[in-house]
Amino acid sequence: MLETTQGIVLHYNRYNDDSAIVDIFTLSRGSVSFLVRDRRQQRKKSIHTTLLRPLNVVEVMFDYRATASLQRIQEVHIAHCYTSLPYDPIKETVALFLSEFLHNVLRSEVKNPDLYHYILYSLQWFDITSEGLANFHVAFLTRMTYYLGFWPNMDKKNKLPFFDLKDSIATDTEPKHNFFLKGQEVAMMPKLLRMNVRNMHRFLLTRQQRNRMLDVLTLYYQLHVPEFRDLRSLAVLREVLA
Repeated sequence: MLETTQGIVLHYNRYNDDSAIVDIFTLSRGSVSFLVRDRRQQRKKSIHTTLLRPLNVVEVMFDYRATASLQRIQEVHIAHCYTSLPYDPIKETVALFLSEFLHNVLRSEVKNPDLYHYILYSLQWFDITSEGLANFHVAFLTRMTYYLGFWPNMDKKNKLPFFDLKDSIATDTEPKHNFFLKGQEVAMMPKLLRMNVRNMHRFLLTRQQRNRMLDVLTLYYQLHVPEFRDLRSLAVLREVLA
């Protein structure tokens, strides 16, 4: 059955000499893996690989088959053209990190329109803004927990001394495991939770604070996303934003 949907490219991996496997987070079906022909092989049904770069927003027509592990794209077009994301060195580095992160987190994600539109809006905002770039990945990862179902539960009335990363909740007793925050790091949580991609430029964070927030967020995702893998691009991101 032919189906057309919008999607965000997550990962491109060469399969053999004339084809590749492309993972796309689609609006209609969540994460879908596609087998595509490479246009460089000059075949009639091949596709320009430049259209399928990670984080590209595309419209794909494909022959959906419920029992197939790899779907086949019939047509693909760019659905949104970035103006600065592929050309700005800092944005390009952040995009490299985000594509690896999203591929890691969304590999088994089912249809989730709210999550899709959150990612799309965030990428479009990041593309046009020039303020607060160093905070974008922190704000993005934090807000995304809401759409994945493990938004931190902070008590707004009582300032509790511990935050349990496994149970996603502030508590007045120290957890019996090692995955928790305390002291100043708990005090920073409300500030972190107020940050989003539109107001990120208003938050003045030191490099040490930003790196620590990223460490905590990475651990938080590891605790809540099955088979979450180490992010190889993380070291590059830290170096560029140092």
